[in-house]
Amino acid sequence: MRVRKPTLSLGMLTAALAVTGLIPLTAGAAEAAPARPADYAGSCPAAGRISQGWHSGHDGVDIANNRGTPIHSTGPGTVIASGPASGYGQWIRIRHDDGTVTEYGHMYERLVSVNQRVGSGQLIARMGSEGESTGNHLHFEAHSSTSSTRGMDPVPYLSARGVGLPCTPGGGGTPGTNFTTWGTSVRVRSDARLNASVVRTLSGPTAVQVECQKRGDLVNAEGHSNDAWAYIPALGGYISNIYIDHPDAWLPGVRTC
Repeated sequence: MRVRKPTLSLGMLTAALAVTGLIPLTAGAAEAAPARPADYAGSCPAAGRISQGWHSGHDGVDIANNRGTPIHSTGPGTVIASGPASGYGQWIRIRHDDGTVTEYGHMYERLVSVNQRVGSGQLIARMGSEGESTGNHLHFEAHSSTSSTRGMDPVPYLSARGVGLPCTPGGGGTPGTNFTTWGTSVRVRSDARLNASVVRTLSGPTAVQVECQKRGDLVNAEGHSNDAWAYIPALGGYISNIYIDHPDAWLPGVRTC
């Protein structure tokens, strides 16, 4: 004869599950588990075209652009690696406040060091083609934690943080200020230096979004002298503030790079 097992009451079942940890106890019965940090508000890592996506043989996404194109941290965090790396030539890794890690490779210049705290959208490096690379690009990876060995697909990772690829720095997490340029044949340079490479030339007045500004080489042009330069992420470089259509040499309301 089959013996029917007694059925637990709902109250007894709840208590049993709570003991095993399958459901939480009622408020006040035990301390609640600490909440997972919220996903950060993301920023675009670099302007450019997607030259290779994430797949089984490629742990990240490649964003191709000119040598010297600025590379930005996608979110606030702490630099846990910055230096030479096999395959990358040079790399940077950032552990974010939500526990995830982003990885940046092939740059020719690094601008942050280990243990440095960085903000969302902060300039951290400049694009290059060092290591195992066939052209100037950023190899960008996203990892679930510092212990993960395989990068996750960066597209949904960034999308969950408000950033779509391809993207323009300044469009997520680091809003810029709108201005208009003036003049013709205005050179956009990879840095605020007169000997920096020209990444683009503006043929005439252009609406631009200035993300930040910094001091650089003194420029003497159009009857003016100014050492302030504006960084325009959509153009991938800097122009002298002389060519920003505003009466002030140092643009009001624009942060320092």
